Amino acid sequence: MRLAYQNVPQESELVVAIFRTVLIFLAALAAALGTAGTIHPEMKLSILAAIVYNAILFILALLRIRIHGQRQTILVLDILLVSAWVYFTWGTGLEAGPSPLVPFYYLVIVIGALWFGITGTLATAAGISALYLLLIYHFSGGDALAMVEAIYRQVIYLFLVGLASGYVVDTHKREREQWARSQVLLAQYQERFRAAQEMYETLIPVQLPTVAGLELAARWRPALREGGGDFYDVVPLPDDRVMLIVADVAGKATHGVTKLPLFKAAFLAASQVWTDPGQILERVNQIVYPQLQPDMFITACVLIIDQQRHTFLYANAGQDAPIFVRNRTRETVLLETGGLVLGIDRKATYPTEEQVLEPGDTLCLYTDGITEARDADGEEFGYQNLEARVLAGVAIGLSLESIVENIFDAVQQHAHRESRHDDTTLMMVRYRPEELETVAEDGAAAPAAKNG
Repeated sequence: MRLAYQNVPQESELVVAIFRTVLIFLAALAAALGTAGTIHPEMKLSILAAIVYNAILFILALLRIRIHGQRQTILVLDILLVSAWVYFTWGTGLEAGPSPLVPFYYLVIVIGALWFGITGTLATAAGISALYLLLIYHFSGGDALAMVEAIYRQVIYLFLVGLASGYVVDTHKREREQWARSQVLLAQYQERFRAAQEMYETLIPVQLPTVAGLELAARWRPALREGGGDFYDVVPLPDDRVMLIVADVAGKATHGVTKLPLFKAAFLAASQVWTDPGQILERVNQIVYPQLQPDMFITACVLIIDQQRHTFLYANAGQDAPIFVRNRTRETVLLETGGLVLGIDRKATYPTEEQVLEPGDTLCLYTDGITEARDADGEEFGYQNLEARVLAGVAIGLSLESIVENIFDAVQQHAHRESRHDDTTLMMVRYRPEELETVAEDGAAAPAAKNG
């Protein structure tokens, strides 16, 4: 027989060797207490051989060495060993029955189930039954009634124990394999999600650009479990124009996150060609449409501030309507113009509207993670709550950083004990034309000084 040695875990062999030690002790004890009065020399020899055999298996298990075909060999040797003990102790039981060691066969069947499942344990039961019936035949002188009684009293139960133990072991093995596969899949998903989230965070501006004439503030917080794919950006354009973008990718979160670079690049590219927010949304919709089908879409709002003309243009694709606070009258205007979300209709159009900007006017752009944040009773934070806090902050002259921070704290307190399932994004901008005038005056004074 070819021997192949492997350094593999031998926990089950070690456990079986421990059980075998107990069986050897019980076999010796049963023989010593038997009614025969003395132990057969053959029984003594078999016990001694079993001790040596078991010691060798102990050493192999401790050294984590497995011989090729080791388990099959051990199982056969154990069946022969128990059969020898049954033979040597036949008729020594308390009632002079066949043998007090017959129950050892059941432990061998359990070992067969442990190592080889239901197929192995049935094969073990068949081998044991054949040897046991041979013993019955030998000691009964071929009595057919004794053979039938043996089948009824022992053989049937050997197979029943084999079926039960084999089924339990196979079921447990399948459950462990399924659990292991699920853990692998979970680890893969978590790794992909972590990588996607890291990439996602690189797309969110770490710091907003400094734009003369505008006060800017923004906050973004990802969902605790899975983000919906919010992103925002502030893009300076030629001729003192600035584009503000707030968008939310809806659908499969991980897929949306991995495609965010394409979506963001589409907005940036379109803004370099078209000056109208509606045209930008139309073009972006045409670019991303194939990437969004069939189970994703994007809500987005594009707003372009023109500081030379003191106006701003805006268009909306299913995003929550921005809030416009007029500084002079302290009234709020909900910028409700809009169109279909991106990714639904490739030929969708998006109307553009215009508003006049006056000094101190404030704009608030946000995603539904703000207004739809729910408390323990299921009540939403709501648009009215957001509008009131924006208006109050503007009325008392708070900086946009303070207003944004206060609103975020309020949303957090509102949904304190509830898990968020959507990202939270808030961006505000305040028009400060006096900063432009200061920059212009400084720029005009510098050349004069140089000429002088």
